[in-house]
Amino acid sequence: MSFAKLVKEELTKIQEPKDVSLAELAAMIELGTEFSISNGQKALWFKSNNTNVARRFLSLLKQLYKVENTLLTKQQSNFRKGMQIQLGITESLEEIISEHGIFSDSDDKDLILQTSEAKCAYLRGAFLTSGSVNDPKTAEYHLEIYAENKNVILRIQRLMNDLDLNAKITTRRKGLICYLKDASSIEDFLRYIGASETVFEFEDIRIKRDFNNSINRVLNCEIANEKKTLMAANAQLDDIMIVEKNFSNLNVKLKQAIYIRKENPDVSLNELVDVFEKMYKEKITKSGLNHRYKKIKELADEVRSNNV
Repeated sequence: MSFAKLVKEELTKIQEPKDVSLAELAAMIELGTEFSISNGQKALWFKSNNTNVARRFLSLLKQLYKVENTLLTKQQSNFRKGMQIQLGITESLEEIISEHGIFSDSDDKDLILQTSEAKCAYLRGAFLTSGSVNDPKTAEYHLEIYAENKNVILRIQRLMNDLDLNAKITTRRKGLICYLKDASSIEDFLRYIGASETVFEFEDIRIKRDFNNSINRVLNCEIANEKKTLMAANAQLDDIMIVEKNFSNLNVKLKQAIYIRKENPDVSLNELVDVFEKMYKEKITKSGLNHRYKKIKELADEVRSNNV
């Protein structure tokens, strides 16, 4: 089961009082239903590719309205999304249409979004109906809710940002999405809408992933430093080979630098400083030792230029 399905499965098990459930159902009706008339019969169809979400819609509907006997169901194959479940509401239809302002130009959803619990329930219903979240194991953190109606997506963004989630909006297919990219914001959103168990899993996976990424960065940095050290050491050894062949009267300081590099061909300059002080019983700075190798390079470059 995908991570998004695990989140939705947990959300569908939440029990809320009627006023809070109404806010959740309102979002599901806004984002997941279509009105139809067939052979004179009016129906409001809720469509979902997720069986648990369809059951949740039915449960909320029966909790809030008298729709015991006239609920129609059918399944329709969708090439891109698999089997789609469709629930047709025919009973208490006028009450539902009126209460949720389905054909109204006025936007009075704020009347049922008076409490923080109701606001979170509305976001839960929106996510259940048209939301998705990437598995935290993937390369990119992403959570989104899709809507074709601009007013709806703006409300979702406002409710998210009331929770300090920094939600953004962009176009997608024939509509709009409200999305989150930050891992901590996604965790907070899932926690607010009631997915506490999957939040723990999200955090655990994210922490392990971030830890592994940190280790990889350190290892990559160490490998890069080792390569840099070896390249510098090999360049110095090349210079030393040329200098030893062409200069017989090198001063003691250069001979010391040459000897410790030849004896320690793969260590860093910092490590050579320690080697130098232990071997010759005298203090030397990193810049002081490096100056000797620069002098050796100058002599080697002089030979190279004469041989061109």
